[in-house]
Amino acid sequence: MEVSCSKCNGIAAVYLPYGNENLCKKHFVESFEKRVRRTVREFKMIEKGDRIGVAVSGGKDSMSMLHILKDICGSMRVPLVALSVDEGIKRYRETTLSVAKENCKKLGVEHRILTFKKEVGITVDEIAKREERRGTCSYCGVFRRWILNKSAREMGLNKLAVGHNLDDAAQTVLMNFLRNEPFRLARFGPAGGIVKSEFFVDRIKPLMRIPEREVAVYSIIKGMNIKFGRCPYAHEAFRNDVRIFLNELEEKFPGTKFRVFNSFMSVKGALREKFNSDETPMRCKQCGELSSHEVCMRCQMLEELVG
Repeated sequence: MEVSCSKCNGIAAVYLPYGNENLCKKHFVESFEKRVRRTVREFKMIEKGDRIGVAVSGGKDSMSMLHILKDICGSMRVPLVALSVDEGIKRYRETTLSVAKENCKKLGVEHRILTFKKEVGITVDEIAKREERRGTCSYCGVFRRWILNKSAREMGLNKLAVGHNLDDAAQTVLMNFLRNEPFRLARFGPAGGIVKSEFFVDRIKPLMRIPEREVAVYSIIKGMNIKFGRCPYAHEAFRNDVRIFLNELEEKFPGTKFRVFNSFMSVKGALREKFNSDETPMRCKQCGELSSHEVCMRCQMLEELVG
């Protein structure tokens, strides 16, 4: 049975349970893009004079973000560069990188590819073979963030857009509460960070209020040729268990992810005030990048792996 769009007489393509709303393709795309633009404006993510880097993996989130930011930055005459990190995951990253290349070429966006092998000397597949180590995702996340920040800064970019959607945000909030790490939440948010330094490129998260499912639908409607699938190491991460738990809650109680995120936003100011520090950030004595200790986590982890 066909269901009509809540905005017109067209056939509905998407149902938004938290708003009890059915939307046709046209009105869904309009709603999606309007919400992203509103988030960008609300948190002043993009301003004249910026040089924006976009972290693109080739997945639905980063590609959807790139398509929208291309229009926003184009209208503001703000330079935009896409950055991809090849972690060295066989039969997975090659596929997503081909999607990233295809979409960047179609949009006319400069695209640079950075590799774990060149930047840190070891791939994720090589890390996974080590017997005595932390979880694979722990190394991957630290190394990837280090590479993106360093490379974006060296390219003269002052902001880096990452494709964190609502699901990612709600998971991060819950994970940090469960781990009793409120100081990490103080650094988390739609834009910026707790540290202001010429060595740190501010992060912006335009999709932070968009559910993952809707990002997937948007990427399909817009014909981005996304190859859906998860990293083969994702099951090792604590985030995967939190993701399953939140999805089950969302199924029973639509809007749960929004409520988790909005609860965090209501106390974010207090967290930043409590954990803010006027101390000048340290520089890692080994690599020279920002660190909360004499040796940054990237260098500590690399020492564990390669000695």
